[in-house]
Amino acid sequence: MSPLTEAVFSLPENDQRGGVALARDFARRTALVCGYRGNHEDVVLVVNELATNAVRHGSGRAVVRLFVGADQVLVEVSDDATDLGPRAGGWGLRLVATLGESWGFTERAGQKVVWCELTA
Repeated sequence: MSPLTEAVFSLPENDQRGGVALARDFARRTALVCGYRGNHEDVVLVVNELATNAVRHGSGRAVVRLFVGADQVLVEVSDDATDLGPRAGGWGLRLVATLGESWGFTERAGQKVVWCELTA
């Protein structure tokens, strides 16, 4: 397994919906610069879905964190929501589950973190 590089992007508080587009660009650039050999558009789609969910259903500032290596990307999106369970319905998390090797959610330092691991 290759070493992972961490990259972090905070969505702007005053325009979080526009921030999702910036998060997609961040994901695309990070996958490229870090040399991920998998499908970069899969990474972008996962970031889009998780960031959109954080903006629509979460609270506080959403933060996208990527851990990227040549053969693996771990996407984490955190927000200040206290409800840890994913929302039922919609296609977003189904898409995340289809594209990723695994996904889930956890609490870290009082924040909800939804994550997805992709492999090349």
